[in-house]
Amino acid sequence: MTTRRIILIVLAVLLVGSVGNFIFNGIRTRAELARISGKDPAQQEAGVRNLMARGVLFDALQGGAPQETRLAAIAALGRITEGGKDPAAFKELLQMLKDPDTESAEKKTHPVRDSAKDTVAKVGAAYPDLIVPAANDPDANIKAQSQAALKVIGAPLQNQMAAKLGDGGLRAPLGDILSGIGPQTIPLIAPYLKEPLLKPDDSTAKIQLIEIMGKFKTAEAATAIIPFANDADPNVRRSVVTSLANIGDPAGAPVLIAALKDTSTDASARAAAAGALGAIATPEANSAMGTALTDYDLSVASSAAAGLRRAGNSAEAVIAQALTSSNSYVRMRAVEAAGGLSSPALALRTLATDADPVVRSAAARSVGDILVTNKTVGAAALTPLLNALSDRDGTVASVAAQQLGRVGLPAVAPLSTRLASSDDTVAYYASQALNGVGKPAVDDLLALAQPGKPAARWAAITLGNIGDPRAVASLEALTSSPDADTAYAATSALAKVRPG
Repeated sequence: MTTRRIILIVLAVLLVGSVGNFIFNGIRTRAELARISGKDPAQQEAGVRNLMARGVLFDALQGGAPQETRLAAIAALGRITEGGKDPAAFKELLQMLKDPDTESAEKKTHPVRDSAKDTVAKVGAAYPDLIVPAANDPDANIKAQSQAALKVIGAPLQNQMAAKLGDGGLRAPLGDILSGIGPQTIPLIAPYLKEPLLKPDDSTAKIQLIEIMGKFKTAEAATAIIPFANDADPNVRRSVVTSLANIGDPAGAPVLIAALKDTSTDASARAAAAGALGAIATPEANSAMGTALTDYDLSVASSAAAGLRRAGNSAEAVIAQALTSSNSYVRMRAVEAAGGLSSPALALRTLATDADPVVRSAAARSVGDILVTNKTVGAAALTPLLNALSDRDGTVASVAAQQLGRVGLPAVAPLSTRLASSDDTVAYYASQALNGVGKPAVDDLLALAQPGKPAARWAAITLGNIGDPRAVASLEALTSSPDADTAYAATSALAKVRPG
């Protein structure tokens, strides 16, 4: 027998053996998958263990196993891993977090991955050395689902998560989870803001940790990051300002005020500072926001107005002073801020006297906001809004109508009288306001929608816009009105109101 023939025989034997082994392993794998898909928990666990022992569990489940089998395998892995008994099985469970869930993609649901995540969350506290690093796994699904599971586990692993804050890849996600647990984790995070755990030149770490602290709402968190307000890196300084703004504690007020006044500070950070100072509302904070109403950056000026509005009555003197400005844009922002006061006096005076229609429009909005918020509406407060229906600027009149509609029932009677105005523009805006009130205005309108009444035409128009079927009879009567405009209005309204 030649050497060549011997080699060919050996290769043939090896090939047959390989094919046979492949077939045999396939049969074994299918048999184990059948055990997993059964109803006996012990058999399910045995099938999982056998596939694990051969190192093929995940591949076998992803090789065409139906969803029910994969879910059964996850449940079995959950039982196997309870109490920290089997780290190898927990690793397999983590792998199931990246199940493709292809059969559920159209429904936008992921039952297999979700089941794996829920199971990881249930048993994961016993495997901190495996689940915490998984929050930065190279696989995006494992990474995201592990983070979600850690959020569920929460406090039981807070010490282990805090111990990994020195890892740049884990710092942000774990910090987010720790902040969600609550302020009790601040002492676990704070040491990483100091040497030796923090390198003085590591701006990335500083920013990440400062942003983590910014998710708390306590003086302790503010105090921890204030020392970085003078950091050499402007990005770090900006993160301090925005985080202190998020925290909103008076401890951070001096830094926020300084940032707001410093025009070299990033505009977005200054805007955040301005808005946050409204929650602090000290005299110094209010004064700084009042000055910022004149800021060259519109976002900062607008945020200052929002901050003063949030400060409410404590900022009344600052707002009143700003309303005397010769700059109409400053007055506009100031009267927007006046919408946060408990009394509409400043906004009413501005509505009645300011020469600029943009300012008067803003004043009308603020008056409406105050009246609606306080739910106490007197005639003295309504009169300037009612008078604004005849404002020479249509935008002002329109805003006044919108706000009167928001006021609701208290505005119905005085608005109804204006439907009879000889000025169609005033009647139009009164109608718009009553339409905003809606069905509570119908009874008064029905009393006006009568033949011979001077307000009949506009009452008909308004009833048609509201669309209440109770108006059918009155509108039918008006269709025969000798006044052609009234008859036309009633006919048009009837088409909107009549059922069917």
